[in-house]
Amino acid sequence: MTDATTTRRSGRERIPNKKYTNDAFEGLNILSSDSEEEELAVLEQLQNAEEDEDFPEDQAVVEPEGEDSLAEEDLSDGSGIKTPVEEYEDAHSYASTNGEEPLSPKAASRKGHRAQRDPNVHSRGMPENPFSSEGRYTRINFFTGQGVEDISHVVKSRDQWVMDPTLPRRSKLCHSFSHTEEKRQMEATVGWDWYYDQGGREFFANKQTFQLLNVDEAVNYVPEPTSKRHSFLMGPYGTQRIFTLAPSQSVGLDPPLPEAGRVMARQFSEPAMRRDKQRHGWMLNAGTRVRCLDWAPNHDGGTQYLALAIAPPKDSARKGLSKEAPSFTPLPSTPAAIQIWAFATTSAPETQSSLDSERAPELRTVIVSDWGNVSQLKWCPVPRTPRNEDVHGYTSTSIGLLAGIWGDGYARVYPLYDILPIQIQVAGLMGMQVLDVQLDNNQNFQTRRYDSAAFAARPEGTLSTCLTWFSATALAVGHANGVVAIYDIYPQPDPEQQRPSDLPPPGTADSSSSTNPTPKPWFTHPLHPTYILSLISAYPTHPTLLISSSSSGHVRLTSLLAPTTDYVLSPRNRTPPTSLAYDDGLLSIVGTEENSETIRVWGLRCFYATIAVGKLNGAPGPGLGVVDVGRCHASVAVGGADGGVVVTNPMRKVLGRREAGYQQVIFKHEWVRRPPQPGDRDAAEERVQKRLGMSRITEGYKGEKVDVDVHKKCDNGKWKGGVTNTTIHEEETAATAVAWNPNLTCGGWLAVGWGSGLLRVQDVAI
Repeated sequence: MTDATTTRRSGRERIPNKKYTNDAFEGLNILSSDSEEEELAVLEQLQNAEEDEDFPEDQAVVEPEGEDSLAEEDLSDGSGIKTPVEEYEDAHSYASTNGEEPLSPKAASRKGHRAQRDPNVHSRGMPENPFSSEGRYTRINFFTGQGVEDISHVVKSRDQWVMDPTLPRRSKLCHSFSHTEEKRQMEATVGWDWYYDQGGREFFANKQTFQLLNVDEAVNYVPEPTSKRHSFLMGPYGTQRIFTLAPSQSVGLDPPLPEAGRVMARQFSEPAMRRDKQRHGWMLNAGTRVRCLDWAPNHDGGTQYLALAIAPPKDSARKGLSKEAPSFTPLPSTPAAIQIWAFATTSAPETQSSLDSERAPELRTVIVSDWGNVSQLKWCPVPRTPRNEDVHGYTSTSIGLLAGIWGDGYARVYPLYDILPIQIQVAGLMGMQVLDVQLDNNQNFQTRRYDSAAFAARPEGTLSTCLTWFSATALAVGHANGVVAIYDIYPQPDPEQQRPSDLPPPGTADSSSSTNPTPKPWFTHPLHPTYILSLISAYPTHPTLLISSSSSGHVRLTSLLAPTTDYVLSPRNRTPPTSLAYDDGLLSIVGTEENSETIRVWGLRCFYATIAVGKLNGAPGPGLGVVDVGRCHASVAVGGADGGVVVTNPMRKVLGRREAGYQQVIFKHEWVRRPPQPGDRDAAEERVQKRLGMSRITEGYKGEKVDVDVHKKCDNGKWKGGVTNTTIHEEETAATAVAWNPNLTCGGWLAVGWGSGLLRVQDVAI
């Protein structure tokens, strides 16, 4: 038996080349006697086409007979599974060959050699449009990935919160399902041993330096209020009243109404405004524009702490700025202050705590410094077991570790405390305010100005622009040159290599010290080519994932395990989002898009595609759109340039294609310039400089279906695309800061700050 050899032949169909002529009678039998002979020659050529070879005989590849037969069988039969594309092509081929003669055996064999497609392999690892899938379970699989833990986490979150259309329900508040009780206890105890048992608390206390100030000196560090009093309209529709607040004063959301107001309330709002359904919350006057705010975590007791920073007026803020590149140049030494407010809770059950409408909020601490304006504040989110501590001889409770970005380009960390038995109010500093006051040996009241923080860092030649926490000791900082650096705020020394005497002297970790350089980061990587606007982490489910946005227009998702290779960029936006929030229930990122005025969601597993889950009534405005996601629920709060605060639950739009999403404007703020009053001296000039005005707070808006279509329908049913109208609002109208309370017992508390200096804190849970 001779060895079987195979030769490679061309799979192309053998047909004569096309021939073009200008003679209309060429090829017809009526004028050519040789037409039959030519036709027979063509047929003979086609029959002998199988004998043609593209390769000479000496170049034929010899293969074993068994392997050749196996390969032909695999190519012809395949796995028996067809993709939708193949099914469409097969159906199209059947329709096109209907009524024609069957293919020859050779043609059929050549057709069966088509390459098979693997339905599990895609160019991006996923379909180009994963949200077009009809199946709900397939949609969840595309959105969360193939990981069993991620799918289980999203499904549990959906079952817990998907029935909340907009506002969260108090009975459904809970921690993240991936952040189990065992993990929380481990982080709350062992995760803080470095602070309590390994010298971290003493290390921070020695590094912080301060100076004693009297009340007259402390006044110079607080930004000057826009006006001595701010008036605003507030109340239900038809019963709105005028309230006037001085800086640092507050008023409840449910003040007693006069008799005429009660009659109008019954006429306009009917049973909706019954007195047994009170709105638990407070309105405060911070004095000037609220720059940033954040709730302190790990406080499920009777007091909640809110940190906020206010911005000085425009004229004073622009003094000393560099005319070439102010965003890339450190600001001059200007005074700034951080306020720590305390809000009391009701004595309701543990899971039903709400704002106490009887006890007004108190300003417990004011941190003053000469390091420029504060642009961002973030508390450490890691769980922490409450421990009573002894500080300077007085029993106190730790509020938490507060990190911030100052105008001089430094990122700093403060360990803050609240003295329990002492409540000291000092008059003259924006009204009645409580400063960081301690007692010395002579039992005299003193005020403190911090000259050095527990931790401070800034790389050479750039500025710190944003920050986020990864753990109790890891702090990531974004910079103006596009580089992200991660620091260890407490670098524990090796006992075999470093002695206690080798520790840096107190107060040498700041710009005011020249004996010790700034701390060195253990991770640096250029994530963006230019200015980083926002930086967040996917803590607690995926703490190694970092999300950042920059002035280049891209939002980037980076894995710290392999930052050079494991990253993905979102589609470029004309105006990148300046505020991002991590939604742990959906394993996604929430932000705003100024072009379409929509609220967008980026999934961690399909970051290249976005889903519109909400619609703003106006453009968020460059640098004005603020977003925050609840830690104990799935509701998202978004504030824009029109002063309105929209709350929505994105789960319906993300996980269900045919499900209708809902959104609701819970309240809206408007500011207008006040006209000159009769008898005012130089009123026009004074109002131009200080921009005096009046505000109005409206509420009671109904929920509505989410409509994210940019084009609208005409009366005849056709689509039309018109010019989008954008309203220009006053700067004082915009919502500048939004924050949900991260504590479980108070997870429905929402704090909103506006450009006019007003601050609203309300329990919106139902």
